[in-house]
Amino acid sequence: MQCVSFYLDDKLFGVDILLVREINPDITIVKVPLTGNEICGLVNIRGQVILIIDVAVILGNDRSIITENSHIVILKTAQEISRIKNYERFDNVNHLFDKPIGFPVDKIGEVLSVNQQTIEPVPPHIDEKVMNFFTGVVRKDNILSLLNIVEIIKTVDYL
Repeated sequence: MQCVSFYLDDKLFGVDILLVREINPDITIVKVPLTGNEICGLVNIRGQVILIIDVAVILGNDRSIITENSHIVILKTAQEISRIKNYERFDNVNHLFDKPIGFPVDKIGEVLSVNQQTIEPVPPHIDEKVMNFFTGVVRKDNILSLLNIVEIIKTVDYL
């Protein structure tokens, strides 16, 4: 598996590259009134309006602070994912990704190759409220926490 790695609050996270449409440095986010903290707002990328959620908030941290190093990770829609060979491994995406969704990251890392045998279970000291948001950890130079982006998006009431 290949992962897009990125930093949130100086911690290294990863998402399966097959779920990522693009990484965009355009972080002109328009706030939407009367939304929860987990929603940053909307961004217009090449004429397409994309909902931006705050993964940091969903994981129980402070709101993301946008800096010059920040980028937006834009996820594929269900239709784009269904075109992937063996896409069945992405459980429950069909009803979650019908609209474009993205999230800000503090800094983009590298594309990392992760051997399935090197993925360790989520450590037991992780708060139960966020345990489902992780698929495991990989010990490389740093500890890479693999996010279950489907479970994260399930928590956002955006429809």
